[in-house]
Amino acid sequence: MSADMEINRMKKIPPAPFFEGGARGISFFLPPLKKRGRGGFPQGFTLVEVIATILVTAILGAIFINFMGTAMSKSTRAIDLVQDEAASEAVLERIVADYVLRMNQDYSTALDGLDGIKTRIANKVYGAKVTAVYINFDASGNPLYLSSGTSRTLQVTVAAAGNDLTTLLTQSRNATASPRIAF
Repeated sequence: MSADMEINRMKKIPPAPFFEGGARGISFFLPPLKKRGRGGFPQGFTLVEVIATILVTAILGAIFINFMGTAMSKSTRAIDLVQDEAASEAVLERIVADYVLRMNQDYSTALDGLDGIKTRIANKVYGAKVTAVYINFDASGNPLYLSSGTSRTLQVTVAAAGNDLTTLLTQSRNATASPRIAF
C-alpha cells in the first residue's frame, strides 16, 4: 500500500474525537476547528460583545454588593439586641441586690427615703433606662399607678431594646416576725 492510498483511506475514516491509540500510547488532540462566517476564523470578540459583557457583569455586581451590604448590616442587629438585654438584666439584678441589702438594713426606708431604691432611681444611679412608679391593684387585678409613695409596692422597669424588664419590689416586712432576706 502506498502512502497516497493510506492518506485517502484515512480521509474516509473519521478520527476518534479526543484521543488516538497506538503502539506509542494514547495521545490527545482536539478535533479540527470549523470555519464560521464568511471570512474564516474570527479574530476575537467584537466591541459590542465586550461592552455587553461588561454591562452585565456591572449590573450583577451592583445587585450582589447591595444584597451583601444589607445582609451584613442586618446580621449585627441580633447581637446588639442580646447585648442590650444582657446589660439591662445586669442593671435589674443590681437593683434587686440593693433592695435586698436595704431591706435587711432598715425595711421601713428600703423603697423610699434618703437612700431608698426610688430615690436612687430618680437620681439616675442605675442609668437613664430605669423608671420606677408606685403601684396598687384594684379588686379585678388591674394596676393603679400612684404618683406618691402611699403604696407599699414599687414597680421598677428597665428599658431594653427587645423587651422591657419589670420587677415589683414590696415593703412587706415587719420588725418582729420577718426573717432576713437571702439573695
